[in-house]
Amino acid sequence: MIFFMMSIGILVSCDKDNDEPNSGNVVLLNFGPTGAQHGDTLRFYGINLNKVTEIQLTNAVVPQASFLSQNNELILITVPESTEEGFVILKTPNGDIVSKTRINFQVAPTISSITGESRPGENITITGNYLNWVTAVTFPDDKVVTTFVSQSISELVVKVPDDAQTGTLVINYSGTEPLFFETDDTVTVTLPVITGFSSNPVLHAANLTITGTNLDLAKKILFTGVTTPVTVFESQSPTEIVVIVPGETKKGKVTLVAQSEVISESTIELDVLLPSITTITPNPIDPGADITITGTNLDLVSAITFENAPAVTSFISQAATQIVAKVPMGVLRGKVTLDVKNSTLKVQSTDVLEIIGDIPPPTIALPIYKDAITSNWKGWVGGGWGGTKNLDNTSPVREGTNSVKIDYVGGYGSPLQLGHNNGDSLLILTHTTFKVSIYGAPGSGGKKVNIGINGADKYTITLVEGKWTDYAIPIADLTDKAYLKEILVKEYSGTGGFSIYVDALGLN
Repeated sequence: MIFFMMSIGILVSCDKDNDEPNSGNVVLLNFGPTGAQHGDTLRFYGINLNKVTEIQLTNAVVPQASFLSQNNELILITVPESTEEGFVILKTPNGDIVSKTRINFQVAPTISSITGESRPGENITITGNYLNWVTAVTFPDDKVVTTFVSQSISELVVKVPDDAQTGTLVINYSGTEPLFFETDDTVTVTLPVITGFSSNPVLHAANLTITGTNLDLAKKILFTGVTTPVTVFESQSPTEIVVIVPGETKKGKVTLVAQSEVISESTIELDVLLPSITTITPNPIDPGADITITGTNLDLVSAITFENAPAVTSFISQAATQIVAKVPMGVLRGKVTLDVKNSTLKVQSTDVLEIIGDIPPPTIALPIYKDAITSNWKGWVGGGWGGTKNLDNTSPVREGTNSVKIDYVGGYGSPLQLGHNNGDSLLILTHTTFKVSIYGAPGSGGKKVNIGINGADKYTITLVEGKWTDYAIPIADLTDKAYLKEILVKEYSGTGGFSIYVDALGLN
């Protein structure tokens, strides 16, 4: 008997009662094997087992009539398909015998079908076998569901998380060896879809009606040009969202963001109404004179800004196609900028407004920067340091349409660092003067910059704030070399924190 008991180590041990064998009471010694599969034979060893009338397993009952065999020391049963991990109860005339240990099984759930598409918050149904052993269902991006709507051996009903994404599912299940597997089928999580806008084009700060499907799933709206998503809507339903158009909105696509952060972009563009300038007359003009601006949607203009002058917000007349305003004193040559009502956007004229009595731009025989870096200066030495540069700045400009804006953020920085594409092959023997025009932005007055030539700091300029200043520097003061291969416009106050504009840079 001892040898027999040692040989069945695969069985689950169970402490026997204190009853003596001759007491007549039922004693369960052990049972197993653990790790059996459903449909396998389960063995119970003990004393007086012929008195057992029923065996209760978790989620399954085997009556005495269904025992495969039964005698005083052994009962054999077939493991029912519905059986789950848990304790075993032997029913006897003298009471229940409950196992001291739990029995477990080796299972492998299978899936025959999954609901193909569902909205977040709604249910999907998974059918198959041994689904009662499933412990967790994981949607993409680690969205784990462990509490189910319903669960049986052949069906599992799962609520789709609000932030679920489209993809395959990972199924975790228990048993003697808990494992997981990934489904072959994909569950598509429904997203909101835009089908139209009303009105389009639309005014800034006006109500925009977005039509489509499943729009109640949208949690955020992204407009082109707007960095902060809109999360508060005037109204929302499955087929319509009404939202106020942000002031920064530009023409472009509109994007809906679901709770899962998955985006759905419109196939059509939303346009916004903006003013446009057709003509500016007279041009050139005297400061203090009346200017007439023609164009479209000019009734949306809230202010006009001329170069080097405060914004004009009071007009002589204003209509959709024409504005008449007085040009401020002190205005400089430059483009005209229109502010837009209820918007942060600005509209700039294509033409430069010339000012009568203004000093004309300097004459330059060999341009180095004129609206762009000229071809003989394609190369750059590094990328500069101590700030940022914008080679396509449109206002203010000394000549043409563009200038270079330099923002110095650190002392002695040189964001503008030009290198000649042919190294030291640029001869300057035929030129006598280096020219550059600099406009000091607010806060730059009295600050210093240095014109560095061929790697050395050579000529220091004290900035004049609020206007263009033209500089003509003898080349002999900058270098004794017969070539010019590098130019730096360097912060020279040691402080940074100010901006300048550079234009009309070249040689005479």
